[in-house]
Amino acid sequence: LSTILRLDRPRGDAADGGICCIDEFDGISDGDRAVILEAMEQQTISVAKAGLVTTLHTRTSVLGIMNPKGTFDRTASLAVNTSLSGPLLSRFDMILVMLDTKDAAWDQVVSSHILDSHSGGGDPVRDSAARGAAVSGAVGPLWDIDKLRAYVQLVKETFEPSLTSDAEQLLSAYYTLQRRSAGYANARTTIRLLESLVRMTQAHARLMFRPQATRADAATAVIIMEASSTSSPILGAMNAMDAFFGDEADQ
Repeated sequence: LSTILRLDRPRGDAADGGICCIDEFDGISDGDRAVILEAMEQQTISVAKAGLVTTLHTRTSVLGIMNPKGTFDRTASLAVNTSLSGPLLSRFDMILVMLDTKDAAWDQVVSSHILDSHSGGGDPVRDSAARGAAVSGAVGPLWDIDKLRAYVQLVKETFEPSLTSDAEQLLSAYYTLQRRSAGYANARTTIRLLESLVRMTQAHARLMFRPQATRADAATAVIIMEASSTSSPILGAMNAMDAFFGDEADQ
């Protein structure tokens, strides 16, 4: 006898071992936010349906996308701009703030690209392929999506990088700097920030096929964390949409 239950909440259990993507995160009800908080904190979801009570694994990454509450206020905290509770915000390793700034040059680039794709002046797919071929000729053959997926799966299963002493010192210094910052966010600058930095450092080490996380991996995690916010004690005020990696990003 098989019983099919319909779950009216975000299916984090279905993404066990993978990634759970949630659009319109701000539209989730308070009850469902509590479920997501449990999934991110305990890596399980408790389900009670039709007299059955069970616990499902949710060992997954959560990617949430949302709009701010009204117009984004640079002077207000993330909790105010997102209407999300501090405990839920602190569970995310990184919160990327992407601002649609009023820049005439950038607006011209975007509008020209969209209009060209509708006027026969350019084929976005063909142009993207041409740019990829140009890059491939400069740095070597580009991987297709299947090879990239296989590489990610390989490094996930192969490496569990440990931190070198240099990497530990860098992360500790950055965490201390964030705690001393005059405008730090209480919801974000907790011990979970340090844990997030460790996970991001280890992830970059895996990406670079390293059994140990070096100072370069820690520095990359710090730069990504800094670039994700609208202002920081290191980079100052910036827009994440304007950030990019240089030709020698690992140096």
